[in-house]
Amino acid sequence: MDFLERLSARLNKWTVWLAGSALVLMMLISVINIVLRIVARPFGGTTEMVGWLAALAASLALGYTQMNRGHVAIDLLVSRFSHRVRAVLDSLMSFITLALVVLATRQLALHAGNLWQRGSVSETMHIAYYPFTYVVAFGFACLVLALLVDGIKSLVEAVKK
Repeated sequence: MDFLERLSARLNKWTVWLAGSALVLMMLISVINIVLRIVARPFGGTTEMVGWLAALAASLALGYTQMNRGHVAIDLLVSRFSHRVRAVLDSLMSFITLALVVLATRQLALHAGNLWQRGSVSETMHIAYYPFTYVVAFGFACLVLALLVDGIKSLVEAVKK
């Protein structure tokens, strides 16, 4: 368990750094394009690049956000339960969410493979879609790892006396 927790923490800290870098790059591309629009002629494909970077920023930050309990949670009813019942519900929700995210990750990876086989490229810049889709799938896989760690920790709390 300790190994999984350390692996998840290290991996998700690395991916959130990449997500932040994508966010900064989005900002730079947008500002440079605005300045070029005023001074000269803006470059094409800005919308595509910002869209790809937004997908990377959002997906690569998922695991870190889960690790730090940064997602929205409404616990009005659950907060009234005992510690053990809350831990059981937390583990149950973590494992249900884990199953759904595993399915989403698998579908993203399959979709990326299909994009690669078909040779799909973007309309403006003619850049392949599949690398971005694989990175998004990787971000979801990091979320899977964080959910697994959370689920196991909650389960240990539930059975602990």
